Parts: sequence; C-alpha cells; structure tokens
Amino acid sequence: MKKHHEDKMVKIINKIKKNKATFLTIIAFIVGITLFTIFVYYRLQIVKDTASTKLAIAVSYVSSGNTEQGLNLIDEVINKYSNTPSAYRAMLMKSNYFISQSKYDEAEQLLKNIINNAKPDTTKPLAYPTLILIYDNTNKIDLAIETSKEFLLKYKTNYLSASVMENMARLYELSGNEQEAQNTYKKIMDIYPNTDYSERAKIKVK
Repeated sequence: MKKHHEDKMVKIINKIKKNKATFLTIIAFIVGITLFTIFVYYRLQIVKDTASTKLAIAVSYVSSGNTEQGLNLIDEVINKYSNTPSAYRAMLMKSNYFISQSKYDEAEQLLKNIINNAKPDTTKPLAYPTLILIYDNTNKIDLAIETSKEFLLKYKTNYLSASVMENMARLYELSGNEQEAQNTYKKIMDIYPNTDYSERAKIKVK
C-alpha cells in the first residue's frame, strides 16, 4: 500500500514538473528579445556607444559558435562599462550562460544585481523569471514562490505576469500547498479571462 502511494506521488510530481515547459518558453523568449534588441540597435546604429557595440559583437560571436570570444566581450562590457544599460543586458546574458553550465550561484548573483541596480528600470523584471527558474532547479521551492510573489507585487501589469503567476501555481502544487495552488489558478481565471492561461487554469481548478 505504501509503495503504491509513493508511486502515485512520483507520478504527480513528474506531471507538475512537466508544466515547467511553458515557463521555460517564456525565459527563452526573454533571452531572445534581449538578443534581438541588441542586434536591431547595432544594425540600425540607433545606439552608437562603445558598450552597446561591443555587446552586439559579442552576441554575433556567440551566435556563430565562438562562445569564448563572445563571453570575453560580455565580461568586458560588464566590468568596463558597469552601471550602463548594456552592462545589465550583458549580465542577463551571462546569467543564462552560467545556468547552462549549472553554475547557479554565479547566475543568482548576477540576477540579483540586475534586480537591485539595473538601469533602465525596464530591465529589472526580465531577471525575475530566470531567478525563479534557478530556485526551482535547485529545489528551493519556497524561495521560488517568494520571488514570484515579489515580482507580481511590483509588476502587476507586466507582460510576464501571467506566466509568472501560472508557474507560481505549479510551484505551490510542487510544494504540496494545494489550497494556494487552487487560489492562484482561480486568480488567473479572474485576471486573465479569455486567454490560454485562463483555459489552462480552468482545467486545474477542482
């Protein structure tokens, strides 16, 4: 009987973890938007300062497979042009590289720097989903939930809010807090009616 119960719990947890796909897609979208923005600025020469140019070249290196050269330029932008918008975009890119290498502590440090200090302020919310992912991947579910709540409190109307809220419901499920998970799914239905988020939440509500 105990073995059957444990098998059932494992299946439930695995199902919850699979729902990370939507959230991971959002994070990939954030990185893509960052890279696209840099490329557009570079090619149209809207931003002509040295930091932006170097960062655009770094993206070009990484995209063509010259990762080491790209990372060296990213580091140069972070260290030489600190407190510029380009430096914080570079930190966001470097944090994703660290995550790909499972260097979560280093990535967390960069992301917290962005959240606390980034200029302009519009860069700050981009760091939250990746930080939430780090806590999720390292089984710090309580921290992932708290970071999600902080984001939703600060950025209620941000275009990432629906995804963060949906992922938070999944995190509540993973932590065993079914009541909060249900409350969050219901909130999604109220705040984001007639959306894919709402439709998926309806399936979850009991």
